[in-house]
Amino acid sequence: MMPNTDQVFWLNWASFSSGEKCADSGSDLSIFIVDLAPDVTDAMLYETFAGRYLSVKGAKVVFDSNTRCSKGYGFVRFGDESECTRVMSEMNGQY
Repeated sequence: MMPNTDQVFWLNWASFSSGEKCADSGSDLSIFIVDLAPDVTDAMLYETFAGRYLSVKGAKVVFDSNTRCSKGYGFVRFGDESECTRVMSEMNGQY
């Protein structure tokens, strides 16, 4: 669970213009996460997923470049497709 947050977040497949889910260069698979609390950091997001899923490669919260405030969404990258799929069912709306 992400510490110091009371807000439920939601997951979705990250996609590009071709509509392919979990696409990225190489074998990385990305999940798009929305409704993040404003104080969630890259480290908090990473730790939330890496503590449960071994193939987590990284996490990134998107911030507004002008205000430096979180935009409330981010991405988590995985190295294993089956684990990426499992995350979608196990973690969606859980926190």
